[in-house]
Amino acid sequence: MTEALLSATVPVFLVDGETKGELARDIVRLVIEEATDGLKTLRARFLAVGPMADKAEEPLLYLDGALFDFGRELQVSIGPGEVARTIFKGAISAIEANFEETREPEIVVYAEDKLMDLRMTRHTRTYEAMSDAEIAEEIAAGHGINSEVDVDGPSYDVVQQWNLSDLAFLRERARLIQAEVWFQGDTMYFKSRGQRSATELTLVQDNHILALQARADLAHQRTAVRVSGYDAHDRDVIDEEAGGEAIEAEIDGGRTGPGILQNAFGARVSHRVQAMPLNDREAAGWAQAEMLRRARAFVQVSGVTRGSADMVVASRLTLQRVGRPFEGGGYYVTRVCHTYDLAEGFRTRFEAERPTIEG
Repeated sequence: MTEALLSATVPVFLVDGETKGELARDIVRLVIEEATDGLKTLRARFLAVGPMADKAEEPLLYLDGALFDFGRELQVSIGPGEVARTIFKGAISAIEANFEETREPEIVVYAEDKLMDLRMTRHTRTYEAMSDAEIAEEIAAGHGINSEVDVDGPSYDVVQQWNLSDLAFLRERARLIQAEVWFQGDTMYFKSRGQRSATELTLVQDNHILALQARADLAHQRTAVRVSGYDAHDRDVIDEEAGGEAIEAEIDGGRTGPGILQNAFGARVSHRVQAMPLNDREAAGWAQAEMLRRARAFVQVSGVTRGSADMVVASRLTLQRVGRPFEGGGYYVTRVCHTYDLAEGFRTRFEAERPTIEG
């Protein structure tokens, strides 16, 4: 098991593969964010004045294009020595200068990972006789990006992309079947949750954890999800349903949201109407995915640690000393925000979910 990293180490910055120590010296605040829908982003704020060789005065720094320029690769790692972790790798997409009376000038650099290419490309096109997995592979190939795809789902007679960016369209397809999108190394991934691997961490309240909020909420739980429509080819009604059994394969003990809802309030069925299936296979797949989405989010936690560079989206968490209903493992990280500033040092803010409570 990988232990959570506890460290207030200053981040290390590489620009086009070369370490730049002056950036660690001048960093004011660093924010790196990612969620299950993909596109990791960075925002880094630096002091823009400081010493420079052969200069009698302290000039403005970082605005001459010598270090920061559009499209340059920016990489950030954090942690002591051999256990340092790379927490961001992407390209610079924006540069901002801030001037305010009584404060030193600052420069803010924004960067995004390789999914930026998909975000900035908009299309209207038609996919015929393809599954969502095949659509994802075709989109990646169109950008010259390697892809790894592992999702279940129906094949569609026709899918249309209407004036959407490739990333927005891919996120929409992922949402329908509860897949996740992310970029790592030189590869785009489009996989279901069960096929996504990541680190495992144990977090202890009053040790690793600085703040935590945990909630088990029935508001969005349902005992079943039903998807209906009309099959014009077979001239027949479409009516598919997924129940609480959808989540059973993902758990090992505990009480699920659908089960508790049934016992406490009786049957509560949701009818999904925003997407119109064209056949039974589509309806069954969408009903299953929607039931999983709701059931997985029964227990939601948000917290802050002392700095966990090993934590990424899809990390599996075990929480200790957080009360019986929320104790134990099975948490899946859905959002991560690594921050560093001069006041708090390194912090990791996260959101996670699991489908059960204990007891």
